[in-house]
Amino acid sequence: MHQTLTTPTSSAPVWRTLPWPVLALLGLIAVAISVTGSWIPSLWGDEAASIMSAQRDWGSLWAMLGTVDAVHGLYYAFLHLWIDIFGASPFSVRLPSALAVGGAAILLARLATLLAGRGVGVVAALLFATVPRVTYYGTETRAYAFTMLLVIWLLLVLVRLVARREPRVLPWLGFAVLFALSSVVFIYTVLFVVVFAVIVIAMRPGLSIVLRAALWSALGAILAVPVVIYAYLEREQVAFLHSRDGLTMSALFETPWFSQQLPALIGWALIVIGLVLAVVAWLLRRSSGVRARALRDLYRPEDAALPGVLTVALPWLVVPSVLLALGTTVTPLYSPRYLAFTAPAIALLMAVGLVALTRLLRARWLVPILVIAVVWGSLPTYLGQRTPYPRNGGVDWNTLSETVAEHARPGDSIIFDQTAINAKKPRLAKYLYPEAFAGLKDVGLKTRFDDTDGLWDRAYSTAETVQRLDGAETVWLVRAGERFSTDQAKSDAYVTELERAGYEQTESFELHRSILVRFELTR
Repeated sequence: MHQTLTTPTSSAPVWRTLPWPVLALLGLIAVAISVTGSWIPSLWGDEAASIMSAQRDWGSLWAMLGTVDAVHGLYYAFLHLWIDIFGASPFSVRLPSALAVGGAAILLARLATLLAGRGVGVVAALLFATVPRVTYYGTETRAYAFTMLLVIWLLLVLVRLVARREPRVLPWLGFAVLFALSSVVFIYTVLFVVVFAVIVIAMRPGLSIVLRAALWSALGAILAVPVVIYAYLEREQVAFLHSRDGLTMSALFETPWFSQQLPALIGWALIVIGLVLAVVAWLLRRSSGVRARALRDLYRPEDAALPGVLTVALPWLVVPSVLLALGTTVTPLYSPRYLAFTAPAIALLMAVGLVALTRLLRARWLVPILVIAVVWGSLPTYLGQRTPYPRNGGVDWNTLSETVAEHARPGDSIIFDQTAINAKKPRLAKYLYPEAFAGLKDVGLKTRFDDTDGLWDRAYSTAETVQRLDGAETVWLVRAGERFSTDQAKSDAYVTELERAGYEQTESFELHRSILVRFELTR
């Protein structure tokens, strides 16, 4: 479906788009790629925060958001409603992210087609769906996939409003509300105020439109101020999440989008090719040769009111990355995962490089071959993401829960190790896989998480926990660790206290990253 408009530079320009069946197919492909095998990896600490928060009643959730995770409040509220309808199985809680990736692929295809043509639109959507970090976020119970979708939507709306020289208030108000919503879903989206400014100024729409875009962008940011304030007040809760290894080359150029070296090399090679050929197209802008004309057409949209594809993609990628990197020299801000909303820009730049190369070679038949080659380079990473233990150092709460379900009996007591950091404490397994722990007595539990204003349970000390066994015949001890040697057992506080209370170790199961030990009362 073609849409026409009148601009100062063209009387009846045509905006390029893709047929809806093609867009729908691209979206379905993206969903299928993300959702396949999504139920296999163990749920882990960040997902525990999402799922447990979403399972609180509304009063408890509101109290928690006043002390921690206010920046995730909207996503937790959505997930609460989703779980009420579809349950909290690994497949169910991860499905919304896969659907968001599908929606993002559709919007990216539309944006890329508008700026650079149908070929780039299709290729960008396909590459986006297979970027390693996108296939990761598409199987995670967090809001990052939604952030990508919202940012693409924002940029598509902004480009169209500015290109139309839109004078009406209502469309700009919608843009401001969408910007505020995006910033509430993920607070660092407010950084796009700078991205918007770069894009709008580069489009040269006239002073009145520049001022209008600035005004409504500022309004959107202001509407998100309450969440910004909460984020600042709660900043110490997440300060540990910034890049632990510093601003290394890997943290800056590999981890945020590609996870591993091979996909990173392929991706950056395509991006560099696209940028080099953009320079070539600029140098040959007056040439009438077929190759030169094909390159110029790629980087310059048919409608002169629209920006070139690099005018959008480069600020989108560079500005948030640079601002977070610079900011983290003052206070912890930078984490590779926080750049999720730039993953579509990476895919768009890769698509531009790939298509530009085939046009230069006058070999468009190479496009599907090169797309397959790029996807093939990311395949090992994709398959690794869909193994049982790919996250958080190999957390294995899926296997732990299966082992508990197989060997423990209703009425047995269970003690969870409290020495690990909060996001790795094995007690979280009982909330993520509750069926396996049904009927067991968690003697170390002091206060359930949903009776606190924090994220996690409060537990008794080791000595208090053992005292609370009250003569239980069988006790299961769950430890976070890879081995449980004789020497470790002798020095372990839990083992020491259990032996003092008359318990003897009778069986142990050393799992991938957890240890399950059975103790029986001997006196």
